[in-house]
Amino acid sequence: MANLSDEEFKLFSDLVYNAIGINLGSAKKELVRTRLGKRLRALKIPSFKEYYKYVTNENKDELTNLFDAISTNLTSFFREDRHFHFLSDKLLPNLAAEKKKKGDKTIRIWSSACSTGEEPYSLAITVAEYFKGQSDWDVKILATDISTK
Repeated sequence: MANLSDEEFKLFSDLVYNAIGINLGSAKKELVRTRLGKRLRALKIPSFKEYYKYVTNENKDELTNLFDAISTNLTSFFREDRHFHFLSDKLLPNLAAEKKKKGDKTIRIWSSACSTGEEPYSLAITVAEYFKGQSDWDVKILATDISTK
């Protein structure tokens, strides 16, 4: 596999941060080398320097592949279950009480970086269980992820 110099790592790190806001600290150098190394092999590009030139010369499709390779797609239902307990035991009761005082029964939730969607489904299940039998609440969940996969 091609070697990734510190200078090349900095170029990729800056590119990723400036484009999509992921901060790749120096501890991520090996991760970048192995994940992008797969792209080099797939494209038959011999070096990271040449790959950098390739992705920065208006090659939007490959830039998307680079971002997909760099982003971690870890997802599962009720991952970090204590968060969902906090949501149902603390956040939703307090939020619902405040909203009712104002005569507002709308709730909007954004689930960012949610990969293939298990987290927003977990949110939907938790919210549905909390508001069971109270169909007058207007709850919407927006789920997004930077990865096209």
